[in-house]
Amino acid sequence: MKYKLLMATLFASLLISSCDLVTPISSGTTSEPVETYNHELKYRTYYQILVYAFADSNGDGIGDFKGIADKAPYLKELGVEGLYLSPIHPASAYHGYDVTDYYGVRSLYEVDGYTFQNLVDDLKAIDIVIILDMVFNHSGVNHLWFYQAQDAYGRDEPNPYIDWYNFSKTQDAKHPWGSTNRYYEGIFSSSMPDFNFDNPEVREEFIKIGKYWMAKGIAGFRLDAAMHIFTDYSGGDKWNGDILSKNVEFWTEFQTEVAKDYPNFYMVGEVWTAQPKLESYYATNIDSLFNFDHATRAQGQLFGTASLAVGFDSHQRNIRLRQADAIEANFLSNHDKPRLSTSLSNQNILKMLGAMTVLAPGNTFIYYGEEVGLRAEGTSSIPDRVYRTPMPWGDDYVTDSGSYGNGNNLTSTTVSGLSAHGQLSDPSSLFIYYQQAIRLKREHFELRAGTVGVVNSGSPVVSAHTMTYEGVTKLVIHNGSSSSYTFNSPITLGDILDDISVSWTPASRDGNTVTLPAYSSTIIAIP
Repeated sequence: MKYKLLMATLFASLLISSCDLVTPISSGTTSEPVETYNHELKYRTYYQILVYAFADSNGDGIGDFKGIADKAPYLKELGVEGLYLSPIHPASAYHGYDVTDYYGVRSLYEVDGYTFQNLVDDLKAIDIVIILDMVFNHSGVNHLWFYQAQDAYGRDEPNPYIDWYNFSKTQDAKHPWGSTNRYYEGIFSSSMPDFNFDNPEVREEFIKIGKYWMAKGIAGFRLDAAMHIFTDYSGGDKWNGDILSKNVEFWTEFQTEVAKDYPNFYMVGEVWTAQPKLESYYATNIDSLFNFDHATRAQGQLFGTASLAVGFDSHQRNIRLRQADAIEANFLSNHDKPRLSTSLSNQNILKMLGAMTVLAPGNTFIYYGEEVGLRAEGTSSIPDRVYRTPMPWGDDYVTDSGSYGNGNNLTSTTVSGLSAHGQLSDPSSLFIYYQQAIRLKREHFELRAGTVGVVNSGSPVVSAHTMTYEGVTKLVIHNGSSSSYTFNSPITLGDILDDISVSWTPASRDGNTVTLPAYSSTIIAIP
């Protein structure tokens, strides 16, 4: 009965709040207190947004900052505490990773007088912070720095920006792109020339850029291609040995310098490589590195082929060897990886994958639309464009894939067929499940910052691990089975503190024996 009353109250509040979901929050400013270091401030549940695909407020088909602000009540309802925004700087390509001005903001995103600064201030007022996607490895070919450097190099004339990039007059393994006997490095594309970070002026400039954006009140950065700051094009392993050491050295320098003025700023890096090498990058003092193994391991746990708890324990031990304050960063999908809802249609499985990710140690990153089972319809010859389709709001805030440059053949739907707004009042929706999992994570800080301990669950599809922080220990159990499971704990248990299940049936305890509903997650005190 208490669960029925709880759910009735919950959905009544959702119905009331959903009436205001398109009401803009007012613009304002916030005063900035003097910062003192507080590591706990870096723990948040983040929501990744491709600005152009999220919410269009002015009808041009392209998402903008005002659209994000207008959807702030939705984000708050979901429970996220931070936004990770795709590159917001002027760029030539729709995705923004070929930056042409690191100090500017894309004009398409600032509509009706609503600026990026307005967004930062308004979200901060409701305790949602912003981290920006920063592209350090390369600029776009249309950046003034590169334009001046390439022109001068082609004319054999001096220019200070020539040494900001990596030019050559002979096309060899190090300089694969160019014309008229003038070549330059660009590991990702000929439209994205690599910077020369051996030049101290380049390093100083990016430290300056970092502080410039921090002064606007953001919380930190997502570091694009963090392992590609230095690259040895002549080697088979381009990012190991001396190159790895140089990358670690630069990021340590960047973190140290920015932290002098902003001690609580947060960095999460993209190091898309084998786990041991990824873990070694924690020596840079980057707070977090995306755990690209998590999604595979979480799915393996559900099918009895991998242990989620063992994965958490191993990963945490390895990163804390490099950095005592390391923070895990787990995610299921992003703008470069397929959405799981494209290949998985079982909503119970999607709910469990969401819970196992949200309740994982450290910080969780939710890709926009993941909480409603967003999936793309249509095809594209460029695979990653299928992962970047419009957010399916079910209202007038409609972004158009063709309008923002992603192609005209792609549209969005959801696994359930319900729009984002449609799922707010549906007790069985994926949105509600994510919302409740986020609530559990927020209310049990041990799940964020604690030390992992593996517990034998007695079943290949049931995961159990403890999290201990400042003398408080809690047990997290995920039953990935379609049947209820009786868990006989090898350790002494206290009270059941919180739980969620796809049926909203509560777990029950009798001493050290717990009955877990099918597809459920339970948090138990350890005395």
